[in-house]
Amino acid sequence: MAKKEFAKFVRPDRAAREAEAAKTTRLRALRLAKEAEIAEEKKAAADREAAAKLAKAELRRRVRAPHPANSPGPT
Repeated sequence: MAKKEFAKFVRPDRAAREAEAAKTTRLRALRLAKEAEIAEEKKAAADREAAAKLAKAELRRRVRAPHPANSPGPT
């Protein structure tokens, strides 16, 4: 039977840990910037939608016709 060999865990040296930490920090910053951009786009879209809805509501508003001055009123 073949002897099973397990990989021995080797702790990374200081430079490798620092490089990994820098990479993680950079990726996190990119992700946060992307999430902020998406949130800003969603807010802008919601604002446009609300403005369009308000404009549409203003168009539907009924206005009473003014009464003509020469028409006889109830006596």
